[in-house]
Amino acid sequence: MAHVYDDRYGEPNRYRLARCTQCGHLATAPRLDESVLPVLYGTYYPRKGTSPEQVSRSAASATAPFARLRRWWQGVNNQGQYLVQPGEVMLDIGCGSGISLLEAQALGAQAFGIEADPNVRPIALALGLNIHFGSLHDDPFPGQRFDLVVLNQVIEHLPEPDHALRHLRDRLTHSGRIVLVFPNVGSVWRRIAGLRWINWHIPYHLHHFDRAGFARMADRCGYRVHSTRTITPNLWTLLQARASRIPAQPGVPHPLWATRPAAADEGKEARRSAGIKTALRLLVLLPIAILNRTLDAVGQGDSLMVVLHPKGIR
Repeated sequence: MAHVYDDRYGEPNRYRLARCTQCGHLATAPRLDESVLPVLYGTYYPRKGTSPEQVSRSAASATAPFARLRRWWQGVNNQGQYLVQPGEVMLDIGCGSGISLLEAQALGAQAFGIEADPNVRPIALALGLNIHFGSLHDDPFPGQRFDLVVLNQVIEHLPEPDHALRHLRDRLTHSGRIVLVFPNVGSVWRRIAGLRWINWHIPYHLHHFDRAGFARMADRCGYRVHSTRTITPNLWTLLQARASRIPAQPGVPHPLWATRPAAADEGKEARRSAGIKTALRLLVLLPIAILNRTLDAVGQGDSLMVVLHPKGIR
């Protein structure tokens, strides 16, 4: 059992990485109860400063020219909403600020969301987003079935992920599927970083999966794995490199994860400076992008995307 703590936002308690002696599953101990999650996220997660305008601007890029190519190159196509088809009904569990719902709408779908973080409520009201604040087990949106259920970096946050998967079978349409994206404990970057891997993300990540372990859980819950691949955001790798250089302190927010307010535009010089910084950032990220796309091609990347179909459905 390895001892770990919140290396991002300063939650003060210490935890352990505990492995099941029977199945090998890795989990955070002690496991948090779902009732404490709204307070945990409302206190420590950095969405308090997010504005509806920022969410709208971010979502607008989903249908921009060359958007799919750009997402692939940057490794940000590890989001289930990009698999939605026009006319489908999508549910995003743990929809965060609601960007995914706006993107799904832009792609021609009807979108619903579930979110535990109360900081998102003003954003949902301002943008008219259909978000239930609470839990999947509240049975929100009664009578509504979904063609696509998305859990982007969410299943690892749930105290009982197997219960959630079983519950979702009854919310899918006949041809419905579930897309899950979560950190890959079997990745090259995890093996290199060890306990300083940024995607342990304690205590917010309660479960830690690799490809085989997740497939076993899905099978027990009545699903078959339709497809699995790894997708590594280039930004994750850059943050990993920076986090490895700057040690975290228990109970102290790490400066790397601090939310910074957007700087006001001061005219031509400010735009020129921003352009230079963007060019330098692209130059730095070029070798990272090449490496990550190569790792993803051989299934060794930092994030797993899994598509599940209920057993008995093609």
